[in-house]
Amino acid sequence: MIQISAENINRTSPYQVKTLDELSVSFVTDYGISYDIGFYEDRLFNMPEAYHFYISNANKQHAQNDPKVLQTVMAVIEEFFRQDPLVMLYICDPRDHRQAARNRLYRQWFENYSNNCHFRLYSESVVYKSVAYYAGLIMRNDNPYYDEVVAAFHDIVGYLPEQMVGNKT
Repeated sequence: MIQISAENINRTSPYQVKTLDELSVSFVTDYGISYDIGFYEDRLFNMPEAYHFYISNANKQHAQNDPKVLQTVMAVIEEFFRQDPLVMLYICDPRDHRQAARNRLYRQWFENYSNNCHFRLYSESVVYKSVAYYAGLIMRNDNPYYDEVVAAFHDIVGYLPEQMVGNKT
């Protein structure tokens, strides 16, 4: 089991994070917006050391364009991968119909992040009942199971609509 260290994150993060539990932290921006960031073990991928990533705007305030949020998120992700997990997954929440915007933001953050040469991002979308779902995979380039993980990700994303149908009956 990994344990995220707020002390390690705070060495490079412009916002000071506080530990919520072993796998999550929180911080407050200069604009008073509270964020929770964390990970939980994956059950779908069926692979050890696979975790889902989440970030939530805890007080649901409109977020300003704040580059320090990106730097803080990336410091958390760096700490996550420092723990040596193999796979980080995300799914963009569709409840407010802003999942496409979230996916674009995550891709933009990743593409602009200065250390992205160490990581690779794959993102896919699936439409089910006229709703687009966006999922992403981030892993280190030195992952010993790189090809197998990428193939499994594409297989699982392709299989998701069938699971959604199966879960509704």
